[in-house]
Amino acid sequence: MPRPYVSAVTFLDDQIVLTVQLDEYLAGQSVEISGYATQNSGGYATFYGFQTAEKNPDGTVVTYVKAAPAQEFMEGDPVTVFLRAAKVWVTVLREEGWKPENQPTKPATDGTTWDTVAKVGWAASNGQASSWSPDQALAGGEPSFQG
Repeated sequence: MPRPYVSAVTFLDDQIVLTVQLDEYLAGQSVEISGYATQNSGGYATFYGFQTAEKNPDGTVVTYVKAAPAQEFMEGDPVTVFLRAAKVWVTVLREEGWKPENQPTKPATDGTTWDTVAKVGWAASNGQASSWSPDQALAGGEPSFQG
């Protein structure tokens, strides 16, 4: 299984396109990808978003990231990419005894604790969260973390 890395950076339609190789277990999953690409000559682009990692017929898992450069990229100058790729889980926590009709009434003080899990899910490629009630979503268990 390959480690995640960027295998190519291509300049296309005034954008840079990064080809990102991911671990096989992320196939079909929504992945948060963020970072930046830079050159010593000043080329610079930042990127952020959710992508769905696709498995190719050869077994590799690849996704593509596009970014408009903030500073022009130059031919002949190497590109350095700083990239973070992560499966993102979302947890909503409430205070003990919370009821739907409760409205915020005062600022939190020392000791205020939100420790009752209300929802758990993952961030989808459309930026929305998919979720379950706490009894359905146990950490690391099926079906909790399917994309």
